[in-house]
Amino acid sequence: TLRWNLREARKDPTVVTHAVLKTIAAFLNTDGGDLLIGVADDKSIVGIEEDRFENDDNFLLHLSHVIGAALGDRAGTLVDGKMETVHEKTVCLVSCQRSPEPVYFKWRGMEEYEEGDFYVRSGPETVKLDPESTAKYIQTRL
Repeated sequence: TLRWNLREARKDPTVVTHAVLKTIAAFLNTDGGDLLIGVADDKSIVGIEEDRFENDDNFLLHLSHVIGAALGDRAGTLVDGKMETVHEKTVCLVSCQRSPEPVYFKWRGMEEYEEGDFYVRSGPETVKLDPESTAKYIQTRL
């Protein structure tokens, strides 16, 4: 989901939205990629209905807002969310392009580093790099 903790049956953007945003940041900083919101790690379809938005447009507006707030407006132009129906549930396909510039993640004061946290993808994993590793990584991309 985007903001609803299914395990604890409560709205929990601090954990849930944070996980979505750091994954998007990692895709932007690596080679792009797709994130499915509404699909569990075990590949079962849970849908976005649990997030309790009034409609799909409100979901996409909220997604766009939190991306812009956490990753910056330019990063938001590289992310496209589309709704798909799978097994009678709604899933959001978030397609991310590779960013031409580094994307730092700053949201709700949760970042570890002053300039923001820098995430990349390593296979199926999202990895946070320390500032020294971030600088070296950025040098290899330019």
